[in-house]
Amino acid sequence: MKMTSGLRVYRYGLSVLFFLLVSFFIPSTGAQTIIEVGETNPPQNIVLLIVDGMGSAYVTPGSTPLALNGDPVDTADVPFFENMISDGILLPQIIVPTPSTGPAHSVIITGFSGAEQEMVEHDDATIYDVLKNEGFLCIAIMHKGDFSGMRNEQDIILYKPSDSISNLSFLVQVNDAGVPKDIVRELELWEQELPGYLEGTDGLDSYIAYSDWELDASRDIVALMARPHPDMKYILTINVGVVDCAGHFRGVDGYIGSIEGVDSKLEPLYSAARDSNTALVITADHGMAFKTPESSRGGHASEDYYSSEAVTVPLLIISPNVVFGIDQGEYNQEDLAPTLLSILDIPAQLSYSDGEAIPVKDYADLWVSVNTKSDVEVIRDSEMVSGGSGDCMYIFTGLEPKTKYTIRVINKEDTLEQSVHLNVDRLVRFDMVVSNDDTIVWNGRTLGRYVASVLIFIVIIGGLLLISRIRD
Repeated sequence: MKMTSGLRVYRYGLSVLFFLLVSFFIPSTGAQTIIEVGETNPPQNIVLLIVDGMGSAYVTPGSTPLALNGDPVDTADVPFFENMISDGILLPQIIVPTPSTGPAHSVIITGFSGAEQEMVEHDDATIYDVLKNEGFLCIAIMHKGDFSGMRNEQDIILYKPSDSISNLSFLVQVNDAGVPKDIVRELELWEQELPGYLEGTDGLDSYIAYSDWELDASRDIVALMARPHPDMKYILTINVGVVDCAGHFRGVDGYIGSIEGVDSKLEPLYSAARDSNTALVITADHGMAFKTPESSRGGHASEDYYSSEAVTVPLLIISPNVVFGIDQGEYNQEDLAPTLLSILDIPAQLSYSDGEAIPVKDYADLWVSVNTKSDVEVIRDSEMVSGGSGDCMYIFTGLEPKTKYTIRVINKEDTLEQSVHLNVDRLVRFDMVVSNDDTIVWNGRTLGRYVASVLIFIVIIGGLLLISRIRD
């Protein structure tokens, strides 16, 4: 009986702990001050086009892909892709941690290098979770990468239950009753259009017709959103799967031909995005490798195909707020998710991301979080360029990038400084000394310190009570 009583006491202590944890982690609704230091021009919407299996070396100007035997492989003739570089920025050295469709798509949308499909279903794990909190509608048209977690992240998705290119079945899944009815009808219409595109085609032509249908549908959705819903923010995710299919089953010639087919249909999508203040981001989940320049099939996921051609993909960003040109720096696929949020000027953090935003914008934003109401000064070369007072969260927008700033935070009890090289958007946190009449703002770091103390106290007291009861 005494042991049972001790366990009861300990369980009571754990219940108290749970109650305190829940109480601590109810998010506060603290205010924030937005200060416009310089001009910003983020896009309203974003289109994420994932060309499944498109390796960087096959489309990057001046690159030469190599077969696994060391011989050069033909490159694709992609004139429109190359023309778009003058309107945006190309990053041809994006390294994929896991060159397989499911994991790679998970990395793209979570920003976590070790992501698997299961992680997508966690709360606040993906760019879609963040964007929904910012009022975005999430739309998708996907041939591949449309696993259940990905589908459930969308408000509406037109997807293919089977990866087989010979299976013509597509389905519309609606997850939110708030999706505009005309968008639902339009995707249901395009669901029925594919057989007409494929009629009378065979071989490589059928692959190209497949991508024609998908890119036409995507362009139509972008144009439709711009007309009756010009103020509705959205992300459209597209997966064009025929390049990967051709690489696996039609060899080098089919692979190159399918990439050229995608390029031939990019201009209408690009124009629709440009005309509606919508960023267009083109990348791939993984690349493709061939054993010889004449191989009848390629691969990317197995060890015998592991190569630069399989794990290096391009990232082309067309947006009104990016610098133009080609950045030959090496970046990681997990950097894509935070970069997308940065392009949209969204001050939000992904829960599991280990990626970093790539410095592609022509300005930078600075977020300063303080645990109590304080004054903030932003200083460059001993001169204050901006500042604010009486708040605990500040967002300074439009700062000059690639510049060193000093952040000074001041309250009645304390003054702290931190230097920041602002090459990309940054979040800087400060824990100030708090006087008795100050109000503590419960940010994550402050919560962690107090919750840890409570946890240790309750576990120790509960354990001692349990031991005492057992000994009696």
